[in-house]
Amino acid sequence: MGVGMGAAAMKASAILTTWIVGLLSVTPCYAQPDEVVVGPVSISQDVNGISVAIVATSYFKVRTVDGRAEIKARAVGDLSDLQSKIGAIVDTFELPTQNCRSYSADNPVVSISRKELLFRDGTLMFSIGGNVTMWDCRENPIPNSKVEWEIKDVGFGIKTKVPVVVTWPGDPIKSKLVSQSFDADLPLRIGKTDDYSVELVLGRPDIELKGQFAFITEGVLSIAGVDINAKAEDALRKAIDQRILRASVPDEFLQYGPTIESARFFDDAGHLKVEIGMNAMVQGSTITQFIAELLKLGPRTAQ
Repeated sequence: MGVGMGAAAMKASAILTTWIVGLLSVTPCYAQPDEVVVGPVSISQDVNGISVAIVATSYFKVRTVDGRAEIKARAVGDLSDLQSKIGAIVDTFELPTQNCRSYSADNPVVSISRKELLFRDGTLMFSIGGNVTMWDCRENPIPNSKVEWEIKDVGFGIKTKVPVVVTWPGDPIKSKLVSQSFDADLPLRIGKTDDYSVELVLGRPDIELKGQFAFITEGVLSIAGVDINAKAEDALRKAIDQRILRASVPDEFLQYGPTIESARFFDDAGHLKVEIGMNAMVQGSTITQFIAELLKLGPRTAQ
């Protein structure tokens, strides 16, 4: 029985090799010589009202192990669209913009002018830069006033216009206390949580301040009461969701219940990408059918 399955797996592997040789002239450069490419699949995701597309491609190779067939797969997602739209996504973050929210010296106004998602020194980095201005706002003791003319009855059935002084609270007294720029890098990685799932993991922010504000605390990029960490994490989790990459992998492979071997971000000639490596062991007698199904697949759109 084991010999029969081993022969079937070896035959299937030979078929796969023949197919790969025929495809080498049209397969993307990123594919390894012994891999078969399925896709790409374009998948759109809503991130804070911004449509972000991830183009994912699956790569497969088969080898025989102890009379069984081992299928290794890589789901690779191109995050270039996310990179180009990270600025628009950050612009959806609600930041303090009112310089007189309270009658006090605690009225910060925050602006983020630089927003980037880049791969630096082997790490995915959410990088921002901006400015924080602290305002003092006080109630004006002198009310505003103006004279309006109103028609009034002055007696004996006589009505005429008379001047009336109208008052309302004076405009707040505002003064700029201090302004400082900041730069912050938030490292991110993707890691396994178990054999079947991965998650986005945030590292410790690296904050560079031109001065020092007490409300920017160690380890948390919390600007003026707005947790930028949490907002960035929420947005990036929506965009970089393992379900998106798994949706790009053919059901013909997922039916074997593959386990996750690895997960990483990497740079491919200036394009940010994410890769999940998977592995499945199957009976040699079924691998030929699996390859036949792969042969039928081409560019498609995830459902």
